[in-house]
Amino acid sequence: MKRWLAFIVTFLLGAFGLRGEQTPCGELLELHSCQVYIGGCIASAEATQDGRYLLRVWDFSTGTHNGVAIDGHQVGLLETGAQNLADNKAQPSAAVVYLPQSATPAQSAALLDWLKTGNPELSSIRVQTRVLPMHFVREDGVVTFTAGNSVRVQVQSFQSCGLTSCGEALWYTPRSLLSSYTVEVTNESVVREPLLALTWIDHGKNNIFHGRFGEPRTEPAFKLPVMACVAADQHAHE
Repeated sequence: MKRWLAFIVTFLLGAFGLRGEQTPCGELLELHSCQVYIGGCIASAEATQDGRYLLRVWDFSTGTHNGVAIDGHQVGLLETGAQNLADNKAQPSAAVVYLPQSATPAQSAALLDWLKTGNPELSSIRVQTRVLPMHFVREDGVVTFTAGNSVRVQVQSFQSCGLTSCGEALWYTPRSLLSSYTVEVTNESVVREPLLALTWIDHGKNNIFHGRFGEPRTEPAFKLPVMACVAADQHAHE
């Protein structure tokens, strides 16, 4: 009898998607409107004038949330604020969440709940949502993300002895919880969001964190940018 009860419970859990949660894992792009790995002279100038916009994109390779599989999908979060959002103490004042057109209603709800759970600051501001076709593509060392006609971001690793100024260092750390990350260069970023009356266009800047989330950390999270040709301080400035 006990075996039959165990079999029935297992069957019902499987049938209704109530198996144990699998921690969501994947890749993240965190794009700032100020440079995050740069010389102190530039960082100081940008700290008080720039950084008011922040775009994050999570690409899920595995995982479930609330019993719903969310692997193979993306979710984006665009935030604006009155202060430099690269400073983890600064709070956004408005946000738009991008949900994938390819997701089912249950998956969209799970993605939105996962996002809000991991970003409690969203509970105190107005959050709007948009459903758009999304594409997250890696090819020849370049990552490209698009969300409809509103967002296009393309990033790549540092090039040999390029983009140096007065002694590059890691000036900020990601707002997202990451297992590992580095800084890369934005080839192109175009954000046009009518819900926030925002047009944000950048290129050729060290303003993006690229990393992994949801995985066990076995070594220091920050990895020096590939082929950066100046000595770098691995400790971000507070």
